[in-house]
Amino acid sequence: MSDYAEFAPDPRVLVGGYVEADPDFAPEPPASVDEETFKAAMRSLAAGVVMVVAQRGERLWGLTISACCSISANPPQVLISLANDASCREAILETRRFGLSVLRDDQKHLAELGAVPGGPKYVDAFCKDAGSGRTTMIAGAVVHVDCAVARVFEVSDHTILIGNVEAVVTPEGPGGPLLYFDRTFHALGEPL
Repeated sequence: MSDYAEFAPDPRVLVGGYVEADPDFAPEPPASVDEETFKAAMRSLAAGVVMVVAQRGERLWGLTISACCSISANPPQVLISLANDASCREAILETRRFGLSVLRDDQKHLAELGAVPGGPKYVDAFCKDAGSGRTTMIAGAVVHVDCAVARVFEVSDHTILIGNVEAVVTPEGPGGPLLYFDRTFHALGEPL
């Protein structure tokens, strides 16, 4: 008789020939703060206000974001992060193109329009053709960056998009960038 005759494995531990980790020895989940504490911390990070522009059918969709940054100069690439339910997400994934217009300090009304939760935010009336087959840009923006989607990552409840920058349009005109800090829009102050 075997020494293991009375051994009866727990079916939760031994399943289909695979041994699963004993839940008593599972690693602790990483330390985390609650969502509101995290949001409060991120409100202390001032950011330029950017409107993502994408075309779907005959309409131009806009979405105000602050999660935007450059990631490489060679090749020129940017990163944006969109909620999985963001209004222009599907348009970007379908066309594999998007534009980023850095809003001017007198375009707060556009930033507020693009930040309204839910539903499409049509921005046709505020756009102009960037030329040469590029994505349409917000008229009067500080700068417009035209991008082709290079990579897509699904992370938690967001989609991170890496865009190859194919063109930059710098319109001329007065005014600085619109900034967002602690749930309030600001204009750029005097240099320090």
